[in-house]
Amino acid sequence: MALKAGILARKRSAWVAVSCLWLMASAPGWADEPAPERVQDLRYGWVLYNYHQGQAFDALTQLSVASEQGGIQGHGDHPALVEGGLLLSYGMTREAGELFTRLLGDDGKGSALSPEVRNQAWFYLGKVLYLEADYQLAEANLNRVDGVTLETSEPGLYQEWLYLQARLAEQLASQPDPDAIGQFRDQLDPNAIWAHYLTYNTAMAELADGNGEAAIATLAELIRQMEAEAGDSPEDNAEDNAEQQALMEKSRLSLARIYLANGRFDEAFRALELLSAEGPFSDRALFEYAVAAAGQGEMARALNAINVLSSRQLFSPWLQQVPYARGYLLEQMERPAEALAAFREAADRYERLEAELVAARTALTEDSLMARLEFQQDGDGKMTDAYGRLKVMPSDFGLSEILATESFQQALSELHDLYSMQAFLADWQQQLASFELMLETRQLQRTARIKATRQALAEQQADQWAAAHQQYQQQITEALARESYEFFMTAEQKELKTRLERVAESLAALPNDERTQRQRAQYRRMQAYFDWMIVDDYGVNRWAAQRQLRELDTAMAEFRSQRQTIETLMADDKQHQRLSDRLAARETELTSLRRELELALSAARGRLMARVDQALLEQRKQLRGYRVASRHAQARLADRLYQLQSRQGAGDE
Repeated sequence: MALKAGILARKRSAWVAVSCLWLMASAPGWADEPAPERVQDLRYGWVLYNYHQGQAFDALTQLSVASEQGGIQGHGDHPALVEGGLLLSYGMTREAGELFTRLLGDDGKGSALSPEVRNQAWFYLGKVLYLEADYQLAEANLNRVDGVTLETSEPGLYQEWLYLQARLAEQLASQPDPDAIGQFRDQLDPNAIWAHYLTYNTAMAELADGNGEAAIATLAELIRQMEAEAGDSPEDNAEDNAEQQALMEKSRLSLARIYLANGRFDEAFRALELLSAEGPFSDRALFEYAVAAAGQGEMARALNAINVLSSRQLFSPWLQQVPYARGYLLEQMERPAEALAAFREAADRYERLEAELVAARTALTEDSLMARLEFQQDGDGKMTDAYGRLKVMPSDFGLSEILATESFQQALSELHDLYSMQAFLADWQQQLASFELMLETRQLQRTARIKATRQALAEQQADQWAAAHQQYQQQITEALARESYEFFMTAEQKELKTRLERVAESLAALPNDERTQRQRAQYRRMQAYFDWMIVDDYGVNRWAAQRQLRELDTAMAEFRSQRQTIETLMADDKQHQRLSDRLAARETELTSLRRELELALSAARGRLMARVDQALLEQRKQLRGYRVASRHAQARLADRLYQLQSRQGAGDE
């Protein structure tokens, strides 16, 4: 009875994360600077692209990588706001709150962002916290909103902000202060949907306080006002009209229930007759209509309503009482034979459903559970809403009610996110395997190059060159010590010396006559000139030889250095080792993450399956109660019919 319209309003809150992205990506930007018309950092473009594709995890990953690489440039605090919106879309309200507080400051003015952007950041954070029933934190964040600025920049959000403030005034006060609530109510547009939600919740609060008459008056006035607005509302505003129509249907149903609880069947009957037969609450309205009609003694009308319900698919667990109710009404209408058949049919149905539930519980696995869920999909995979929750419909009535619960939705979304992360880690593992193969290929190529290099070095005969250099160095050193003029002679001088030696040999073989004497005297002059020349050129020749030795020393030193460098590179590939170490570190990190992920998956599966198992157990207990009641009614009616037939037989005799 006391369902809050705040729960009805959840469908409006599906825009929270999307709106967060809007305010971050298309907000006025810096207070003192115009907003950039195009993305100035490619990484920020990737973040926005991934978010718009519904890939929040990839967007958060891009932001984390960018943060490690020095942050996104050229967009100020907007990337941080995008991250906050992504965290909100994952339901990570604490982390988003810490980020917003760190970014904007406790007073909400610690950033160069415009007041409109700061306002919306605090508003959406407060709204999500309110929907999570964390009213203290919700109030703290909503109080940071500048109402005047919000009213000017976003009139629609301003109305919702007033509604949330009024609801928090009711929720947080031990005794709600009518003046505080009235202060917010007076600022609301009386024709706004949020004013109607607040009125509905006021009626529910009055009912909870035991003031049923006040709740009736409040709901009646709310219905009257919405009926008047329905005639004046433009047709092009279909979404808001549909939402207001749903609230009107809910208000009528709630009003009828209050009448029924007070035994005012006529008024309940009239309220239920106004409900749409195809509206969102049509099944519940038909059942309540049947109860009201039965309370009036209009069993035929009650039976008609139950028959309409019976012709529909009894999808929700609460609708399983309809077959029993049909038998009950037939019995009250003094149609025992039909009632007996109805109870027998109901008992058989309950027995069959109970057996199905028992089998379902026995064979309950994650695969069997997923097989009973129909996920909405697009080209990129399973579709999610703005909160990252899966868009899914049950193919089994036993799951319809539990699927609608927040805990099941969160557990299912958590499991989906963990599987998405598992797929991401699998891709990462594949990439690491590719890198490992690349390193192995590189190592093979390096080994081949080392082999070719060693062969080339061997062909250079480096050891022989080194020995020859050492020998030449030693010869020069010894010649310097001896001051050997002949050792340092030039090539021309050595050739001239050889020619002189051949002349000396020729003269020695000639007869000792006058001509020979002249030739020998000429030879001696030539030999003396030669000896003088090599002595005179000794310094120059020695310097030339030493210079060549120094050049050779330099060349040999460079040769040895290059050879040592090559040997070092061949012996130790630091780059390969560095890459191998990084790859090993990433593989270790990946293994740790996968281990943690498996534990998280196991825990998430356990929570999800435990909730489903508990729900199936409760449904079985409920069905067992209906089955037992149907069997008892069946036995009672069978006995009654037997006694009636016995009396008729005795009368005939």
